[in-house]
Amino acid sequence: MTAPRWLPLLLLAAAAPAAAAPPPADPTCASDAAAYDPAVLRDRVAQLAAPALGGRAAGSPGDAAARGYLAERFRCLGLVPAGDADGSYAQPFDADGRATANLVGYLPGGDPAVGRDIIVVGAHHDHLGDGRLGANDDASGIAALLAIADAVHRAGAPRRTIAFVAFGGEELGELGSRQFTAHPPAALPLDRVVYDINLDMVGSYAEAGAVYAMGTFRGLPATPIVAALAAERPALHVGLGGRGVGSDHEAFCRAGVPYVFFWTPDRRCYHARCDTTERLDTAHLAAIAALAGRLVEQLSEAPGDLAASRARLGCRGR
Repeated sequence: MTAPRWLPLLLLAAAAPAAAAPPPADPTCASDAAAYDPAVLRDRVAQLAAPALGGRAAGSPGDAAARGYLAERFRCLGLVPAGDADGSYAQPFDADGRATANLVGYLPGGDPAVGRDIIVVGAHHDHLGDGRLGANDDASGIAALLAIADAVHRAGAPRRTIAFVAFGGEELGELGSRQFTAHPPAALPLDRVVYDINLDMVGSYAEAGAVYAMGTFRGLPATPIVAALAAERPALHVGLGGRGVGSDHEAFCRAGVPYVFFWTPDRRCYHARCDTTERLDTAHLAAIAALAGRLVEQLSEAPGDLAASRARLGCRGR
């Protein structure tokens, strides 16, 4: 997650998709238990925040290794590739002179009326390097994204198209999301994106005893869904409202796409060497991922006209 950080966040917190069928998921890479098994999420964070990857700075060998791992996970979770080359998940770009890429895959919508609508689920895969491993920022969001992809694939063809994007270069100024919105894949045109779900730093719930679901403004379709999901989970404190800054949803908001930005504060270890897998709040990470996953599923199945809502309200609501 990029600056600005805590004070602004807390002040603000008050062409058609390709018709290809998704490949079958490989059972060896789906979780053996539930999609949101805390142990599975912890293992995926540990893969990305391993010291061997060196903190995944954009353009580094660790960044390339993380992208290779994610491409493998996308393929075995049954996502259709939407990268720049046929059969590839990679959308390469230059991040301040460093070669990196977004990883983009999707599950095509099956409804003849709204199957072309697209819901983007995003998280950034890069961090800072130099001994800072970025378990919470943002390996936690990537682990949640993979869990949601697992759950959605298990549920069968979604009504609306659901795209999963692991953004690169976020720590250098949300460069990956800017690249995606400026040059969207042919299979995922920006004018068909009706919602963005952003998962950034969702593994430190215990610090403040809360997860913030920003972008949930009055009148937007996701707002009553998140409120209802939160009411079903009284043990999980969910803060609604607020704009949020310094993360990948901002590029979508500038394009008029509504969003929900899930985030947990982490003042002590934000951008520090103590942001490691060992201090992750795995139980709440799993609960937050499950809540975000249910939001994605319900948006995909929603009876309303999400495209018309985007055109009328943008990302600010009323």
